[in-house]
Parts: sequence; C-alpha cells; structure tokens
Amino acid sequence: MVASQRFCLVLAAVCMAAVPTVAQTSGAPSKQYRAQVIYTAGVAQSYEITEQTTATRWYSDSSQKNYDRTVTYFTTIRCIESMDGIARVVVNVDSMRYRFMADSRLVEYDSEKDVSPKNFSDINAYIGPLNRPFTLTVSPYGEVSALEGEQVEYWRDYLADNSSGIDSVTYLMWTQAISDENLLHYGDLQKRVVPGLTTGKDSTWNLTMTLRVDGVTYKGRTKATLTDVDGGLLTMTVSDTLQAVAPQPLRVYGVPYVVQLMEGHADVSHTLQMSRTGSIQQVDNVASTWWKGRVLMEEFTQRVRTTTTWKLKGQYQW
Repeated sequence: MVASQRFCLVLAAVCMAAVPTVAQTSGAPSKQYRAQVIYTAGVAQSYEITEQTTATRWYSDSSQKNYDRTVTYFTTIRCIESMDGIARVVVNVDSMRYRFMADSRLVEYDSEKDVSPKNFSDINAYIGPLNRPFTLTVSPYGEVSALEGEQVEYWRDYLADNSSGIDSVTYLMWTQAISDENLLHYGDLQKRVVPGLTTGKDSTWNLTMTLRVDGVTYKGRTKATLTDVDGGLLTMTVSDTLQAVAPQPLRVYGVPYVVQLMEGHADVSHTLQMSRTGSIQQVDNVASTWWKGRVLMEEFTQRVRTTTTWKLKGQYQW
C-alpha cells in the first residue's frame, strides 16, 4: 500500500480537522501574536539538523555496552504550493555527516567526501533518508495530512517484494529508516507545537507529539506554551514525559537479532523559535529515555540521552 493511501487525508478532512484550543492565563488580556508557520510557494529554507546521542545498556549479568553517535543532516525544505493556508513542501536530505564511537572503535562517514559508506550497519539506519525527497501536505495548524515520495515508495516496494531474501534485522533497519515516523521526525519541524492561531504570552494548547529517539518511537498527549516573545521571535516550549510505543520491534546496535521493546518512556524538553513573519528559526529537543527490551531469552535495559537541533542556515527563492 502506497504512502498516500496509508497516510493521506482528503482535503475536506484537513479543513474539518480539530483546531487546537488555546487557554489564556487569567488577568488582563495579553498582547496577541500570530503563531503560524507561513509557507510561500517558490521559497526554500536550508536547515542543519544535528543529533547527538549517548547510550548505556545493561544486560542481566550486569555487563554494559556504551556508544556515542553524532549525525548531521543538511536538509532543504521548499514550498511548491500554498493555497488557503494548506501547503505542500518538499523535504530533501542533501548530505550527511556521521560519527560513531563504541568499544574504542571510531567510524566516520561524510556523504560529500566518501564514495560509499563503510561496511558498518548502523550507518544504514541513518543513510536511509539521504537524497530520497518526500512531499508533505501541511494544514494551517501544522498537521501533516500526507507524506508522498517516488523514491521512498520505490524502496518500500522493493523491500516488501524482496523481504524473503533479506535477513530480519537488515529488513527492519531499512524499513524503519524510510518509515513515515522517521521521515517526519527529521522533516516535520513543527510537530504540532505551533498552533496556527493567534495567541498570547503564557497561553497553552494541547497536542499529540511523536518523536524518534535512537530508533525508538515515543508518543503522547502533551501541551505547549508560548513562553517568550523577544523582538521578532516567538518561543514555544514543551516539557513532559512521552511513553514508548509498545510493543515495537527494534534494530539495536550490537544485537544480531530483532529486539522487542517491552516498555519505556522519554523525558522531553522541547523548544521552538520562530520569527513573527512565520519561519522556524531553530528547534531544540533534549530527550532522556529509558526502555526495556527482550531478545531471545535475554532482557536488558537501555538509557539514552539525545540532543537534536534543527537550525535555519539560509532562505532563498528557487
């Protein structure tokens, strides 16, 4: 089944989707600000996305495994259509830098310099989105109603058609690398944090947030707050705990079998800064996670701290 069939809502459903409810604090009415991302056809933004991860795993015999990873994506987001607040934007990960350290072993990769990735499977979990553009349809309230992409669909179909000849860990790794959840984690900067409404300082609104942290999907209802207005910048924050989607299969570094996640959670501190003209300037997400998994007869736990930053590097017409 193609992404447009699985993930797309018809335009009428988008227009009828629930509008975020903003709660004002008591007291005198505050100054109002338009908290809505504005996409303009023919305008593109370039973002640098940096993800830094430190992980520690504990096995049942008290042994540990540690690793550190830094991935940097250089990404272009360009609007190809905008009408009545509904925009279609094309996201493309143009290049990638990767650095991984574990057990005194360092692995590095730069897509602009290296002819091909090194023979190291963890790279493939992050190289999956590289140069596979996909189009998002975004409502005025920041809700993504469709994700489509010829390259993404081609590789999804290829994996499905050849699944019998691919080992289970490799198959899971590649399918998750180009899954909706993974592509949206990097390509959807709003994550429903921007309400698309006029609101005042210290106002709050409810949303559902989904994050991918070191290959694990976390999701939950939470609330965002317009915490600061400084000159031309609006700052919105989320601070909450999201639960891991469980059960879920995982590809875990250093484990040659598919791991089943049993339970877990992520303590999240999320900050989004946008200009009052409607462009996202920077997003900072710090996720401290814990989860328990099982592989064969072994149960183990893992703690991960991941800091991800989406930073605007430039804006131009195309």
